[in-house]
Amino acid sequence: MKIITLLLTLLSTSVFSQSYSGPESAEYDYANSRWLIANTSSHQVLARNSSGVLSVFVTGLVYGPYGIEIVDDVLYCCSGASIKGYNLADGTNVFNLNIGASFLNGLTHDNSGNLYATDFSAKKIFKINIATQTFSAIATSLVQSPNGIIYNEATNACVFVNWGSNAPIKSIDLTTNAVTTLITTSFSNCDGIAKDAAGNYYISNWGMQNVMKYNSAFSNTPEIAASGLSSPADIFINTVDNVLAVPNSGNNTVSFITLPMLTSISYENPFLNSVKIYPNPINESSVLKFELPNKMKVSSKIIDIQGRIVSELIPIDTLIQNGLFQLEANKLNSGLYFVLFSANEFSKTISFIVK
Repeated sequence: MKIITLLLTLLSTSVFSQSYSGPESAEYDYANSRWLIANTSSHQVLARNSSGVLSVFVTGLVYGPYGIEIVDDVLYCCSGASIKGYNLADGTNVFNLNIGASFLNGLTHDNSGNLYATDFSAKKIFKINIATQTFSAIATSLVQSPNGIIYNEATNACVFVNWGSNAPIKSIDLTTNAVTTLITTSFSNCDGIAKDAAGNYYISNWGMQNVMKYNSAFSNTPEIAASGLSSPADIFINTVDNVLAVPNSGNNTVSFITLPMLTSISYENPFLNSVKIYPNPINESSVLKFELPNKMKVSSKIIDIQGRIVSELIPIDTLIQNGLFQLEANKLNSGLYFVLFSANEFSKTISFIVK
């Protein structure tokens, strides 16, 4: 009887450890084709494979984890007052740094080896140098509690959302540490923020139990990207498959939502059909070609699957009517990329592969 009881206990523990329990943050591990989800109630990070099967990637955290972020081959986690890191290959704990925070919540990184973490309770934002394991508070005494945060390479700033009513979306300049308000919303209790391959922003909020979509300049009327959620937390977009992951902390589920394709063309401007990349997959002779009906302000850039700008193909506001631009495959590593092309207020996104 004792043996049967023990087996039942082990089975119960195993099932629990592979179920969502307080899901808080999601991140897509492109290298291993899986989702990683912070499971706060069981103090674990779960892995979800392409078949939807859950397994335990990391266990035994004392606090959280809350915000999670992949940098190179390490998954970093917000855990109480500390940042912890785990090797993606085997889950080995490779980074531990107590930064004296109150409650670390959101996490992002730049391209220079720095993490940025929001301290929800103390209303601060911390900058952490991964290599030197040094840190500093770059924003203190914020008016609202900062929550989700994301790096914007184009402006060298972090965009972050906030808790409370009429929650503003703000930006912190990483050169001057100046904090500015990008837009004041009608939402309450904004939790997560993510970007798609075209640079559009997605904001999860508890007040409306949905995810709202803004363009890259926050100049449009926001659209509903996902609804019917339950306390949607820290979101993430897999830009290869165009899938939005939403941890529902209110009902212990995670929603995986396929977003509309980014290659759609404005019906008001059918001339954007002329914007093409060929050959694709690209080689040394591949070009971006377009022909416009008249001279227009054009810009084009190449971004990788993590939303980082890798090439400014055509500088912003270049006055031009048609063009043939070399893509220079030898300067890009193998993988999936996107060309973002805009002419005046109209835009088109094209994906291409480097083999």
